[in-house]
Amino acid sequence: MEKINVRSPFYIKSTATGLAECICRLWIYTGEFTTDKPTDFTYSLTKYTLNSNNYVVFEVAELIRDYIEIEFDGEYDSQCVWVEAQVINLDSSDVIIGSPLEYDYVAMDGYGYFHEGTNPELSRGLLMSNRSIFRLNDSNVRIPVFTEDTNSVAFYYQGALKRTLTISDSINTNGQIDYVTVSGSDNTDTYEERVVADGGTLEVSGCLTDFLNTIDIGLVDEVWVATDAGVDIVKINTVDECKYEPYKVTFVNKYGALQDLWFFKKSVETTDVTSEQFKASIFSQADNTYKTYQHQQQAFMSQGKDRITMNTGYVNDDHNAVIEELLLSEQVWYTKITDEELVVPVIPRTKTVTYKTSVNDKLVNYTIEFENAFDKINNIR
Repeated sequence: MEKINVRSPFYIKSTATGLAECICRLWIYTGEFTTDKPTDFTYSLTKYTLNSNNYVVFEVAELIRDYIEIEFDGEYDSQCVWVEAQVINLDSSDVIIGSPLEYDYVAMDGYGYFHEGTNPELSRGLLMSNRSIFRLNDSNVRIPVFTEDTNSVAFYYQGALKRTLTISDSINTNGQIDYVTVSGSDNTDTYEERVVADGGTLEVSGCLTDFLNTIDIGLVDEVWVATDAGVDIVKINTVDECKYEPYKVTFVNKYGALQDLWFFKKSVETTDVTSEQFKASIFSQADNTYKTYQHQQQAFMSQGKDRITMNTGYVNDDHNAVIEELLLSEQVWYTKITDEELVVPVIPRTKTVTYKTSVNDKLVNYTIEFENAFDKINNIR
C-alpha cells in the first residue's frame, strides 16, 4: 500500500477521454483496514476540466492531516490513518466514464524535501535518516520501522547475534509503525522500569544503585533491519555520563515517526517573566494618610515561560539530518532521565543552525534551545 506523507502535498490525478467533471471521495479512518471504514465518506471533492483538458488533479494532504492526531505521553504508538479514495469521471452530459477508480493509502505525518519531488513516499522500511544512534548507558533504543515492508530485525553485540525479531504486517493503523527496541519493550527505558513493567518489585538500596550503574541490560552495538529492498545497519553507540544530567528529546521526524535524540552534556534552564504595571491609588481620605507597605506600583498579568538549552555531546556527521528534522518538527517533547514520568512538550527556540562535520570541526556537538509549550502559571480555563 502506498504511503502518504501529509506535511507535503499529495496529488491524485485522473485522466479520461471526454472528461468534463471529476468527483473524488475520501474515506479517512483509523482501526482495521476496510472493517472500520465508515459508511459515509469523509470528503467529496468536485473539479471540472480546464481548456478541454482530459484530466484533473486533486491535492488531498491537508485534508487528511486534520485526522492524524499526534500524541506522546511516554508511550510510542503508531499514529497514522487509512485513506481510501474513489474517483468518478463524468462527461459533459454527467454520464460516468468507465468504472470508478479505487485507491488505498496509509497516511503519516511526514514530509518530503523539495529535491525529492512530488508525492514522496520515502523509506518503506527504516523510518529515520541516520544510521547511528547515541544512547545513554542502560537506556532503551527505539528504532521505528514500517511493518509492511520490514521482515525482521536482528540485534548484534561485538559480532555475535543476540536475538532476532520477526516483523509482521498489520491491517490495523496501530501496527503500521513498530518501534523495535533493544530491551524488547516499547515503553520502558531503564532496568528499574523493566522490573516494574514485568510485575516485579524493586527494592531501592545504595548497593543496588551502585550495581545498576555498572551494568547495561540489553546491550547491543548493531541493529540490522531487513526489508524487501535490502538490509539497513544501524550502529548503536553507548555513552556513560556521570557529570551532567542527560535529557531524552522525542520528536516526530520527516517520516512521521517518533524518534529519540539524547542530549548528554551541559544544560541550562531559564525562566522568562512578563507582566504589566499600573499606578494604584493608596491614599485614604478618611484619615488623610496611606500605608507605606502598600504597592503604589501594582503588577498584574504576570506570567512566565521556561526555556532550556541542551548540548548533544559529540555525535556523528549523520546527526546533521537528525538536528535538521528536530528543528523542522512541529511536535517535540523532552524527558528528564531522573524523572521518567515527566514528559514536557517544548518548541525548538533555535531557528538557525550551522551544520558541522568531523572534517571541518573535528568534534561535532550541537547546542539547541527549547521553550516550554505552555505558560508557567496554569491558566487553562
